Amino acid sequence: MYRLFYPLVLVVFSTCGCAVFTDRAGPAPLRGARQGSAYAHHISGIIHEHNAELDRAAEAYSSVIAYDKKAVTPRLRLIRTYLRLGNDEQALAACQKALEQIPVSPELWLALGELQHSRGNMDAAVEAFKHAIALQPDNLAGYGALVELQEETNDLVAVIEIYEQLLKRSPDSAALHYQLGLNLSRIGDHPGAKRAFEKVLELEPRIARVRFLLAVVLYEQKDFKVCEEQLRLYLRERPEDTSALEYQAGCLFHLGRISEAADLFERLVLQEDASESNYLQFAWVLLQTGALEEAQRNALEGEAYFFADLLFALSLFEKPEEGAWPTNPWDDRYTLDEIETETDVLLGVLPDFFGKEETCNTLTNKLAVLRENIGFSPILEFFCARILAHNDQYGEALAILDALRARGVNSKHIHYHSAYVSDKLNNFSDTEYHLRAYLEIEPDNADVLNFLGFFYAEHGQKLEEAETLLKRALAIDPENPYYLDSLGWVYYRQGKGEEALGLIQQALHAMESDDAELRDHLGDVHQLLGDTQRALAEWRHALRLDPSMEVVREKINTHQPKGE
Repeated sequence: MYRLFYPLVLVVFSTCGCAVFTDRAGPAPLRGARQGSAYAHHISGIIHEHNAELDRAAEAYSSVIAYDKKAVTPRLRLIRTYLRLGNDEQALAACQKALEQIPVSPELWLALGELQHSRGNMDAAVEAFKHAIALQPDNLAGYGALVELQEETNDLVAVIEIYEQLLKRSPDSAALHYQLGLNLSRIGDHPGAKRAFEKVLELEPRIARVRFLLAVVLYEQKDFKVCEEQLRLYLRERPEDTSALEYQAGCLFHLGRISEAADLFERLVLQEDASESNYLQFAWVLLQTGALEEAQRNALEGEAYFFADLLFALSLFEKPEEGAWPTNPWDDRYTLDEIETETDVLLGVLPDFFGKEETCNTLTNKLAVLRENIGFSPILEFFCARILAHNDQYGEALAILDALRARGVNSKHIHYHSAYVSDKLNNFSDTEYHLRAYLEIEPDNADVLNFLGFFYAEHGQKLEEAETLLKRALAIDPENPYYLDSLGWVYYRQGKGEEALGLIQQALHAMESDDAELRDHLGDVHQLLGDTQRALAEWRHALRLDPSMEVVREKINTHQPKGE
């Protein structure tokens, strides 16, 4: 699937109608000898700085400040000089002292934000940037720095709010609507992204790229008719865009124009840069047309060997011959490890593009034919259980997995997926049993250590053991955001609010994008620490990312002040 590009925000701010801040003269200049002395020291500092005589430059700028307590520019130069000298602490102290004397300088607040950002003090940096913007609403640099920071910390809702705020000032800025649309897409707000991209096209109809981004959003909304219309317009200008062709083929498939979809996928796989996903997509469409042998060939090109064998078996069933069915065609050719890997690939390609329920139901129906005619096959049964679990048919999946164990198939993969579906069915004891059984087979699997540790934390059970499990997982993969969040959640359950806060914030910053569950966790931690306002902000953030989180909605309703 295509991933949206995310351009640099500074490009936007150059077109949003905001004025770039300059070092404006503040209070009235000094007069007479004091003015002359201050000016001389300032020039001296610039010369020393230019000549890389940084210690002497710092002395000169300090002398300027001694003559003029309200001078902003020499203070900014002094801060920069300290940074060039590697004296971060002095730079911060100088900036803080300057703000005590000149608290209305947006430039100094911006400098403070940058200093705090470089030190990893993200909350302090955000507040400083916001202060700079409050003092100077047209502060381009302030907005740019704030957006950059909030992107870095995955605070996408805050980024969206900035663009919404700027659009109130510049409602006809195509660039701002464009950035708003991209960010709304990133958090899954497809209706909002659709409106933003449509506005861009209204303002700048010649921007072809926006038409494609709009089509992607429409595809996610399952508006395949309009999506296909937008893609046709886009492809008139960019006929070789393979991503657009892929989406168009998907639209045609969903619109029931199967042969046209097959023609497009064939065009895609004939290109030099054809991906394995394209071959698998083509194989899937061919399966719908009954061209099973051709589907098999494309599955092989996509390196989905087990899937290809399934298609071959189905082709035999479609053309029954005496003795055509082998007794056990897969169990001696594949291991559960291989099936696990290939199933992950198939479930990562087919359901997202062709629809989860539709794809899984089709696969289940085809597998039913094979299971009925071939007889018991552990490989086939395991594959079927994976498909059912992916389709949220947890009870059916568990029944198959239990039957496999009853027949002596007792691998780590059986235990893992039995734990997964048991957890979905809220069966504590079975989930725990299967995770422990897995760790007896492979004790250093970080994902399973995390699964069990977080599972205990969620249920408020065996928290000391959970802590141990998660520290083991982090020893294997120290930067994994999911493991960091899990350990933070254990600390929350133990009442260790500060420890929990640091870890969950670190986890969120390490994620590829914003995350509703982690925002919910942050809200709970802030509430534990007695900061209801921060808690409410994080819960509202989580709810905007995932409006289906009713538990979060209840938290907001419970804790927000009456009348809000």
